[in-house]
Amino acid sequence: MKQTIDDEIWSDRFKASELYYKEWSTHFKCDILEKYYEGTQWRSQGQLNYNPYVINKIFETIQIKIAQFIPTFIAFLVSSKTGNEDDIHTAAQSAQLKEDILNTIVQDPENNFAEEAEQAYKDSFFRFGILEVGYSADWILNPNAPKPLLKKDTDIHLSTEKGRRLAEEPPEIPQNERVYFKHVPAKTFRIGGLDHKYLSRCGWCGYYEFIDKDDLLSLPKLMNEDRISGAESVRGNEPNRESVKLDSERYSRNTLKIWHIWDLRSHLHLLILDSPVVTVFQRKFQRLPLFDLRPDRRLLTNGFYPVPPAYHWLSPQDEYNETREMLRSHRRRFVRKYQAVEGMVDDEEMEKFETGGDGTIIKVKRENAIAPIENARLGQELNETIAISADDLNRISGTSDEARGVADRTTATQANIVNQRTALRETKERDRVAKWLSAAAREVLLVVRDKFTSRVLIKLTAPEGETLFSSLKASQTTYKYITSEDLKDGYDFKINVDLTSMSSVSQVLEKQRMLEFLSVLNQFPMIAFSPYLVREAAYRIGYRNEKAIAEFQQMALLMELARMNQLKQQAGQGIPMPQNGTAGQQIVAQQTPPDSEKIRNQLQNQLGTVMQ
Repeated sequence: MKQTIDDEIWSDRFKASELYYKEWSTHFKCDILEKYYEGTQWRSQGQLNYNPYVINKIFETIQIKIAQFIPTFIAFLVSSKTGNEDDIHTAAQSAQLKEDILNTIVQDPENNFAEEAEQAYKDSFFRFGILEVGYSADWILNPNAPKPLLKKDTDIHLSTEKGRRLAEEPPEIPQNERVYFKHVPAKTFRIGGLDHKYLSRCGWCGYYEFIDKDDLLSLPKLMNEDRISGAESVRGNEPNRESVKLDSERYSRNTLKIWHIWDLRSHLHLLILDSPVVTVFQRKFQRLPLFDLRPDRRLLTNGFYPVPPAYHWLSPQDEYNETREMLRSHRRRFVRKYQAVEGMVDDEEMEKFETGGDGTIIKVKRENAIAPIENARLGQELNETIAISADDLNRISGTSDEARGVADRTTATQANIVNQRTALRETKERDRVAKWLSAAAREVLLVVRDKFTSRVLIKLTAPEGETLFSSLKASQTTYKYITSEDLKDGYDFKINVDLTSMSSVSQVLEKQRMLEFLSVLNQFPMIAFSPYLVREAAYRIGYRNEKAIAEFQQMALLMELARMNQLKQQAGQGIPMPQNGTAGQQIVAQQTPPDSEKIRNQLQNQLGTVMQ
């Protein structure tokens, strides 16, 4: 395979991207932020003769956010995008099949989707989060392939030795196909070329990792194998390596640094050896399989590297630690001391006072002959500083008291207002994480559709035959084999994270929204006759489960039609109709302003009363 881009160009690109990254990383103290998370929050903490006081609020805040926004058992909702009303039923079946495929893959414990997503989300607090979604398989020779075509079969004048040479390689087939998920450490990720706030619009992007030389040479379709064999291994003090000090001599001599590069101009995925810089693999790609999570973006530059959220937490964390350390130092420095009036205590009684146990009684010649010496006070401001520092960090990070499991000290009204405003910020952050996870989940289905050749066993979540007025089937797991052709049905789709799977807090919130939606349908039965009004009411409340909304509308229609039939029967039998409207009608009448005719009649009646 002919190499597309010269290696000297990549050597210069790597140097430039490293300088750009280090400038950004140093400015926002990314390495220090990671140390703060691990508990090293004092300068030269390793050289101190004692362990200073550390209350790791950064660790606590990040763990709370992980519990809020990263689900342990994630679930996705898939819906079809179609404009043909006559094809809605088929599109819904297609969406349900895609949903089952997706959830089967991401919920497989061997794929580690939740773990890799959590690690990438955690990385976004100190730098940014990168999640890679890719295709992997074991390639074997096809046992059913036809006999290879030999050169002597096409040219009878060739010698026997030359005639044995193969005209083409026997075809290979993939085995054990799978979708893999990989957290890419942000400290190893670089962008270059034309920098942009969107990753897909940068000139190129990629990351490096360390690989055994023999493992690299075992990969198929490599280029420049001789350069790989002669490459020197990385030094033992190379940063960002796992188990550097524990590497055996054999592994340390056989480890290479390799770059995974996606050139977004040529649309080539490259594997490039770092030393020497030489391309060892290249292939075309259609979609960038990297998905970035950046909570904030810079204003001074329009580039990719963001503002790490934990950067703003350093000052209140330092203030909190320094205050607690001052209190501890004050407690250790000062011990109990007493003063005694000379001649007012006998020597025997003084010895009894100094050596006696708790509750010892001594005789003195005057009242208060022995009095304690009061230690120097630090003042009430020091205790207030502790609460202020903790409150500052909670406000900056957007962590509510309820999320931390602490009762609020404000009134009920104030607490409700604060919680509502905090919920707006948490909802924004939850939507950002859900969008990131949904983008990665969409790539899963596209990988299965475009690259899988064998069958995949999936778990069905919607048993066939469960429709309106049908009996609920017993809970049982149903599996089905599908192929990539099942996804090539022509229906586009969109993916949302099932918010009930994100956390228990989200589950309670979704339950409240569902109950509120049911209450609106019950109070205002007229909206059940309009699909648009039903969906509008659900969206205003925040309830977005389309399948459940459709079922609720059908049930509301049936109940309203049954109520109207009952009223007709009562009218035919001479039974007086109920005078009072429903609760919903009364609410509408109370909240609807009077028209101009009612206002004029009311004014005339009031003026007539005054004149009389």
